[in-house]
Amino acid sequence: HQRHLMLLQLPADIQQLVFKQPGLGPRELASLEATSRAVRALIDEDVWRQAFLQSCRHNALGHPSSFKVEFKRRSTWSRRWKTLPDCAPGTVGASAPLPLQAAARLCSVRAPQKLRRFALKVIASLPQAHPPKAEVLVVDGSGREPGSFPTISAALRCAKPYDRVLIRSGRYEERLAIDKPVELVGEDPAGSVVLVGVNGPAVEASSRIPCRVAKLTIQQQSRHAAPAMSGAVIAKGGATLVLEECVVSSQTGHCVVVQGLSTNAYVLHNHISRGKGVGVLVCDYGKGVVEDNEISHNGRAGVAILSCADPQVRSNKIHAGLDSGVLVSEKGRGRVEANDIFANRRAGVAILKDGEPLVLSNRIHDGRDSGVLVCENGQGLVKDNEIFANQMAGIAIGRGGASRVTGNTIRDSNGGSLCLSMHSRGVISANVIQLDDRATMQVPEDILPGVRQQNTLLFTAPDGAAAPAAASPTPTPDSEPDPDASCELRQALVNFPPPVEVGLEDILMDEEPDYIEL
Repeated sequence: HQRHLMLLQLPADIQQLVFKQPGLGPRELASLEATSRAVRALIDEDVWRQAFLQSCRHNALGHPSSFKVEFKRRSTWSRRWKTLPDCAPGTVGASAPLPLQAAARLCSVRAPQKLRRFALKVIASLPQAHPPKAEVLVVDGSGREPGSFPTISAALRCAKPYDRVLIRSGRYEERLAIDKPVELVGEDPAGSVVLVGVNGPAVEASSRIPCRVAKLTIQQQSRHAAPAMSGAVIAKGGATLVLEECVVSSQTGHCVVVQGLSTNAYVLHNHISRGKGVGVLVCDYGKGVVEDNEISHNGRAGVAILSCADPQVRSNKIHAGLDSGVLVSEKGRGRVEANDIFANRRAGVAILKDGEPLVLSNRIHDGRDSGVLVCENGQGLVKDNEIFANQMAGIAIGRGGASRVTGNTIRDSNGGSLCLSMHSRGVISANVIQLDDRATMQVPEDILPGVRQQNTLLFTAPDGAAAPAAASPTPTPDSEPDPDASCELRQALVNFPPPVEVGLEDILMDEEPDYIEL
């Protein structure tokens, strides 16, 4: 108490210097704020910002409204990994009492409101066992710290359920198989702990357990000429993985793979880049949350949702990939919301082969192909997005495409705002579509009146001013390309190779993909 009084008696500039010391992190600031209201008033947003950035990765889409609130939110996730549903003994999951499992399922599906309230009451009334107190096991590859383990694998073998493995700075060439509920955390500063998986995944969770991996630089490398297809981080077999504030890359395959029924992954605040394959692949009924990551410079799609997978992909920066920004295919579902998707070689969002996502409130721009491509019976809802400055059509719906496109702003695309096939089955309504005499819409004549009637069309004058279009351009055989041929060209550019006689791995990982320079 006397120290706090002394702190309050210091000049204001000295107080700020004290609060901004490099060793004073967010947890220490929270402890100081708890001492008195006077101290709390002295710790402003600038102090919180500096402390936050010392120990946490910056948000992918810019500054949070409050660094203090953001730290509290991330800390909550870091603690909740032990009690995530459907995995941990004593929690809502496979080892829980049967009525509790039923209540959890009712809360997770689209049940009636009364039924959901009843399920929540059941959860609150039944006793739940809490995980035992965790111990901290220290890994120090240099061997300088007494009582430490030389490798992460050795620490995992000795760890008890819910223990924390704290990894000191260094480079560790290991392949970790996590088969118990533990957390692996690298020490600060960021990037000082490097985990390299050679000829296979660096981290693999394949049991029905929760686990957490945080603050590591994870790399996948190979010393074989033709390595087997895998990922740097893999969750499968019903595992629940929390991957936080890591840097993930792969020279031989995908960066992060979430695969299988009942498998959940929470991929939060990571930098996922330079994968030979997909940045984040969710497939085979996998679920989870992919939030606030920077996903860039991958050889295939930034995020791929395949084979009935159903994740939430939100608030990510997905850019500079050699394929689509987000691919939804093979009956994939999911919610793709509030992402910044730009500068990808193929479509910003591609919906193919019975994919049915909700694509909501994204910025899809500056791509080298179409903003949104829908074909091969792609479905779903594309709503309230800002789609602009793409080198081909803002939205292209090819043969068999059946998405509902509504409430979007579509402008400034070199290939025109819309490219619709005469065989498409999509619904285009309530959009604001900006027309440019340099890049007209490619819409069949029998569809054009409906497009004009159900959307707001603006014509861009030579001086850049937008005004309601007096008349929409009518395509003619001599002046306009055939819509089907045009959309098929876009499909060839944006889509993976045709599915006939080609397996999933071949589609995702052609050794020499045929890219067409635009």
